[in-house]
Amino acid sequence: PAPTVISGIKDLRVLKTTQSSFVNFIDDEYRSLPDMKDRIFSTIVRSSWQYSSWKNLDFDKIHNRVMEIILKNFAGDADKGIMSPSVQNTLYVTEKEVLDVIPEISSIDMEMPNKHYFTVDLSKFPKVVQGENEEVFLPVDKPSGIIYAQLDRRDIKSKL
Repeated sequence: PAPTVISGIKDLRVLKTTQSSFVNFIDDEYRSLPDMKDRIFSTIVRSSWQYSSWKNLDFDKIHNRVMEIILKNFAGDADKGIMSPSVQNTLYVTEKEVLDVIPEISSIDMEMPNKHYFTVDLSKFPKVVQGENEEVFLPVDKPSGIIYAQLDRRDIKSKL
């Protein structure tokens, strides 16, 4: 049988400070986050992808292309960015683009823990904090959920 070849990345820290939100999710007893139209989006990406074949591939070129797609979907154009309505959406859009533009990849998965930043209430210090940029964000040391998804090409057949 042909070998299965899997590549990937781990510990890719990304921080998106504009064009990020968390809105329109189901609001039930298990939801812990409020809607936020403007928030910091931070995560540590772990991703792996499986090749449909291992012959005659430029693994470095494909790895660099996957990295470009991930970073583009998080940051976007330097002038205007790209809107992220949620971590889940950005993850899906990224995986779909990888499969759309790199035919040598048959499957990709990504895992992204939410690394939240909350604003610090500085209202009690009006003499200390002045000017236009008066927000301070405090990173939370524990992730607030792990978002995971895997996309496969439709033509993949089970090997069982």
